[in-house]
Amino acid sequence: MMDGLFLDKTSATPLYEQLRQELLAAITSGKIPAGGKLPTEQELCAQLGVSRPVARQAYNALIEAGYVQRMRGRGTFVRTPDSRGRFLDKQLSFAQEMAILGLAHRTVLLEKEWAGYAPELFGCLGLKPEDRCLHLLRMRYVSDTPFVLVENYIPEPLFPGIDRFDLEQRSLYEVFGTEYHLRPVRSRRTIAARLASAEQARLFGTRRGAPVLYIKNLVFDQHGRPIDLSGETLDGYTRNFEFEVVNP
Repeated sequence: MMDGLFLDKTSATPLYEQLRQELLAAITSGKIPAGGKLPTEQELCAQLGVSRPVARQAYNALIEAGYVQRMRGRGTFVRTPDSRGRFLDKQLSFAQEMAILGLAHRTVLLEKEWAGYAPELFGCLGLKPEDRCLHLLRMRYVSDTPFVLVENYIPEPLFPGIDRFDLEQRSLYEVFGTEYHLRPVRSRRTIAARLASAEQARLFGTRRGAPVLYIKNLVFDQHGRPIDLSGETLDGYTRNFEFEVVNP
């Protein structure tokens, strides 16, 4: 039995899709932690009054997306990723990733300022020369260990007043959704190998010139507009990425 699940049987959204969304919300919020067991299909059917195919289709969708795994004779469990790379093909906030992993985390804001016109930057974000974007530089810690240095550029025309929020305590994407009703739905990512600058080495506690991984991420909302340009720098010694490639 799992509390908090709700399906609207009068909605045009298929029941299996509603159930998938409800279960995914429980996983990404940490309500069902990494390694946690999900209810059986039979338990869901009894609790929600749905058919077995509805429960099975919802679970199959979560399995295909990599969020859960079915263990023969034991049940269905939230996957326990062995690295951040498990999420590289998902559009999740840092807080959601850490909730899935069940890891303690915190964010330290290093810089927060308004950025003026820069041709490449403004071109990526679809901004006019007279516009502004908010520049953030934050270090993310996991279990008090430096994890990722993230830099964001957020267009002011889509997010007026974005600078008033505490982005150490609140997720940027949560603010997008709650305060502006915009949500990230897709992104264009580039991964590159780089050498740590003196400042990056200081923040990660490594040497200057040590290998780092750099991820450039241009995020688009549900209307197809660019809402965030970010750069993430990770320690190249300990981070790796895992992909699943399927032939069409």
